[in-house]
This record gives sequence, structure tokens and C-alpha cells, in this order.
Amino acid sequence: MGDAGRKPRVLMVGPFPPTRGGVTTFMLNVIGSGLSDRFDFVPHTTSRPAKKNVVDNYGYAAMFKGGIGRLLKAGWVTLWHLVTFPFVLVFRRIDLVQIQSSDFQTFWESCLYLMMAKLFRRPTMLRLGGVFDKFYEGSSPRVQALIRRGVAAPDILIVQSESWRSYLAGVGRSGDVIVLYNSIPEATIVPVDAPRNTPPRVVFFAGSESVRKGAQVVIAALKHEKIADLAVSLRFVAVIDPLKSQIEAEGLPQDIELTGFMDHAQFLAELRQGDIFLMPSFGEGFPNSLLEAMAAGCACIATPVGAVPEIVEHEVEALVMQPGDDAALAEMIRRLAEDADLRLRLVAAAQERLRRQFTAERVLERLEAGYETLLGKRAA
Repeated sequence: MGDAGRKPRVLMVGPFPPTRGGVTTFMLNVIGSGLSDRFDFVPHTTSRPAKKNVVDNYGYAAMFKGGIGRLLKAGWVTLWHLVTFPFVLVFRRIDLVQIQSSDFQTFWESCLYLMMAKLFRRPTMLRLGGVFDKFYEGSSPRVQALIRRGVAAPDILIVQSESWRSYLAGVGRSGDVIVLYNSIPEATIVPVDAPRNTPPRVVFFAGSESVRKGAQVVIAALKHEKIADLAVSLRFVAVIDPLKSQIEAEGLPQDIELTGFMDHAQFLAELRQGDIFLMPSFGEGFPNSLLEAMAAGCACIATPVGAVPEIVEHEVEALVMQPGDDAALAEMIRRLAEDADLRLRLVAAAQERLRRQFTAERVLERLEAGYETLLGKRAA
């Protein structure tokens, strides 16, 4: 349980700033939450140098897309993180290790941290994210067997939704599983009583995985005649050069503002100035950006991938389309742009859902219970 008179120390292993994204936001939210009154969080970053001008960051081949120089530097950085990990365990007197995992090479890296933590007899929690189903199903039978051993290894496995719990049960992990939704602080929910912009502002987040996020579907939707004359303001956030060049070359009928990457506070500010948020993704784990857009007061269009069906219901908290259906996306953009009452109704229902189920104050109670369980076993 740790030395008398001090809080138990939890080593948080995962990508910290300057890395951006939902995983980093989750870990920062945990460290900054009320749990810090009862636990001492120690960060151990796994962040590597960012890739430049990469729009498809999915799969094993993604490691090679930043160029050989970046790959070599990333390899050395990763090795340094792994080598220093045991020293952090010992000299920082860590009581419990929480590791962020994902798919492809990130999964195998997290397994190395898990093995070392177990060698030093520390209780372990592994939080699984990414598009795990595609990772597992696309692997060979031999690799699938190794993946099953990986998800069976931690003392507690953390998944992001009930659907992921069911999926992991099929992979062989059913015991000691915590469903821990992504969450937002309740204070970030911004009620909307009237339309913000005329014409409405539409926000799309592209990022370094714009292919998976559905950027090409958005572009195809904007070409549809049904919205060619639609009065909207379009704001594309975190757009890197290949996508920027494509958008500029497409000759789209709409005026589109393109921004580069920004920090999390700036992204939230963008959402709070928007009316409609697009997330036509082909794959998701538990999308933090969707929760943040709902909290910020945007009416959302999403696809039923990953945990999205557990977050929103079609026509209740958001409009839901099938992945790749650019015609449906165009129709939904027009519908929301022309119907302010529908936007406000979706926002109100979405924010009520957030308060009921996805605030940090509610969600992190499960994580604390997991900590107490493992620390209690260690002290026994």
C-alpha cells in the first residue's frame, strides 16, 4: 500500500504532451481530477517525435511514414523510455502501474512495460484503446494467440465501453475487466439556448489520421449538388499539408477555413464557437472529440463505429450515418444547417446524456475502485 503517511503512487505510462489526442487528454484528466487528493500520480511518457505530413497513421506501416530519420530517432526515444522504466519503478517507489495500450506496435510496446512491471511485482492495469478489433482480426492465428496472452496478463484490464468488454470476452479476457468510459469535466458543458452563427459553422477535426477520420467522405459530401448552394461556414481543424493541398485543388464550392494543429484549450474554444461537428469515422475506440463537441454545444454527425452507439442514439443525441456514405453526410449537413431547432434539440439531449453518464465525476469512481482493489491485495 506504500509507506505510511504518503499517498499510494500510481505510475501512468502513456503518451504525454507534446503528444495530442484523446489518450493524452484522458491521462491528463485523471491526473488533474479529484483522484489526485488520494493518489500520487507519476507520469512516464511513451511519446515519440511527431510524424510530419502523414494523413494515414494506421497499421504497422505507419511507423515508416515519417521518414527514416524520424524512425531512428523514435526508436532511440522508445528504447530510452523502456530502459528508464525499471529505475522509475524502484526509485520513485511506485505502488501500482497503469499502462495505456492501443493497437499494432503500441500494443507490443505496452506488453513490454507490463512484463517489466510484473517482474518487479507491481500490480498492473492495462487500458486498451485504438481500433482493437481490426488489429486482432487482421492478425495471423499465431499473432492472435500472442495478443490473447497480452490482454490476459494485467491484473485489471480497462476497456472503454460495454461493447469492447463483450469483444474482449470473445478474445478470452472476461475476468477483472473495468468498463471506463472517456469522460469530460462537468464544468466544460456549455448549454446553448440559441443558434450561435449565421450561417452555421461546421467543424471537422482531421488530425494525423484524417483517412480514418473520414476526411475523404467530407470532401465527397461537399461536392454534392444538394449542398453546393448551402450557406454554411466550414472550419477544418488540424489539417496537414497533403490534405490541405487536396482540398485547395478540389475546387469545392464552399469557402473552407483550414487550421493547423492547436493545443487542447484552443480546440475546445473552436468547438464552442461551432454549431455542427462532423465525425464520419471508419473506426474509433471511444472518441473523446465527440464527447467534447457535445459538451461544447455542437450538434453532431457521427458513424456507429467503436463505442459511438453507446454514446449517442440516432435522432436523439446526434445524427448517425453509415461509414463512407457521403450522400447521407451531405443530406445531414443540409438538414442541420437549415433546422436550428433540431440542432438545439440534439445539443440539449446530448448534454443531458453527458451529465447522466460521461462526466469525470461519475466515471472515475470505477477507476478508484480498481486502484483500491489492487492496492488492497498488495498490502495483504
